[in-house]
Amino acid sequence: MTLKELPTAAWERILRDGRVSSHISIAIAGALLLPVAFFYFRGLYRLYLHPLSSFPGPREAAKSDSWLYSQIRTAFPEATFQELHQRHQAKAIRIAPNELHIADTTLYKVIYKQADPFPKHEAFYLGFCALSPTVFTVVDQSAHRERRRMLSSMFSRAGVLKVEGVILEQLNMLEKKIDRLCDKQNIDLYDACRLWTTAIILEFCFAESGGMMEEQSYGFKSKFLKAFSVVQKLTIGIVGTNQFARTCVEQWRQAREKGTNVKHPIVLDNLESLDDDALVAESLDLLVAGSDTSATSLTVAVMEILSHPSIEKRLVEELDAAIPDKDNLPSVISLEKIAYLNACVKEGVRFATAVPGRLPRVVPDNGSTPFVVDNKLVPPGTIVSISAHTMHSSTDLWGADARSFNPDRWLQPGAKHLEEYQVAFSKGSRMCLGMNLVPVELTIALASFFRKYKLSFPPGFIPPRKVDNFTVELYGGLPLKVSRRA
Repeated sequence: MTLKELPTAAWERILRDGRVSSHISIAIAGALLLPVAFFYFRGLYRLYLHPLSSFPGPREAAKSDSWLYSQIRTAFPEATFQELHQRHQAKAIRIAPNELHIADTTLYKVIYKQADPFPKHEAFYLGFCALSPTVFTVVDQSAHRERRRMLSSMFSRAGVLKVEGVILEQLNMLEKKIDRLCDKQNIDLYDACRLWTTAIILEFCFAESGGMMEEQSYGFKSKFLKAFSVVQKLTIGIVGTNQFARTCVEQWRQAREKGTNVKHPIVLDNLESLDDDALVAESLDLLVAGSDTSATSLTVAVMEILSHPSIEKRLVEELDAAIPDKDNLPSVISLEKIAYLNACVKEGVRFATAVPGRLPRVVPDNGSTPFVVDNKLVPPGTIVSISAHTMHSSTDLWGADARSFNPDRWLQPGAKHLEEYQVAFSKGSRMCLGMNLVPVELTIALASFFRKYKLSFPPGFIPPRKVDNFTVELYGGLPLKVSRRA
């Protein structure tokens, strides 16, 4: 018998003779029971002794993160959280062992304040699998400040107005395609809007939209946009979209080397000092944010306007009066002076809430004022968040019709204060860079669509299903009957 065969032979003899040491039996039983005991007693601790044990919520959420993960995989987890707040009559509910979902809207500015906001929850933002920290995912405040400094001038009000020509050029291309197809078929406005906003952000970032507008001659689909949808649900698509972003970066570099003349600012020109991975990661963030948030807000605004004939009638009348030539739009600065159009834009952004869910922060341990919700102390290190959906559906802030599309709310005396509660782009130093771009895009598109076209729902129309994949996707799209107005 070889040395290699000795252990096997020994076990065969023990099992054959039925002689297993009691010490071995105890060791095996202990090894099996130890994890069971650990999870059992950890569950008891989290339920009854944990610092958050006094906050209401599902028992499963208190015991492990599994409950929260299961909710994230549903279509719209914020609806579940809202129902829990109502059921428990509580401003804070426990959605994970160390996390609270908060509905006290007065605390929004505390968590997401301009100066010294609560730090980001690192694990959540690492989950976006960026090749390198971006202005959105970076946790360190000083690193974020430096990256934002590189980008802020491009996405400032003045910076966005410099690409008004790009927005109009891409809209002209889109509308030519709509004109060509509308007599033959319904137009899926959601797909069309995604195509348009993506072409804009590609041109803005890289000076190259890649011919995306004509990728599909008979419709508005795009392989790139389909990949975005995959990325939002699974990491399987990340390699492909990273490669797309890398290709865009390479094309930008080649254009710079050739000295290609471009008439508008290019975002990546301000990021040229970054390494390749950082450029690709930042580019991908800008592409995702710059396409979906605008497209969703615009699509929802159009759908709601069409769902309320009185709103549509008033908007069309004001546009007709302000724009004599439907094929010659005034500047966006002039369009913004059309009061009802401006109100529809603001209400569209609020009502759509394109990024509805959690942006988790961590209660700091800095010796400052204690963080209290429902008269209960929230200990430092606790993960907390107030979602944009919570803010935008609050009847305390918006009135009894908070969940209705009502542009008139922005035209009432004293309506200026509503801007304070508009958090579609978050608030504070971490506010989304698109806060100036999205309203400009919506202003131009709504003015053009409702001045040029008669839009209506086709027979048997079913509203799209809103699905929260961090940014909202509209499953089913928005098919419309479209015809040119006289």
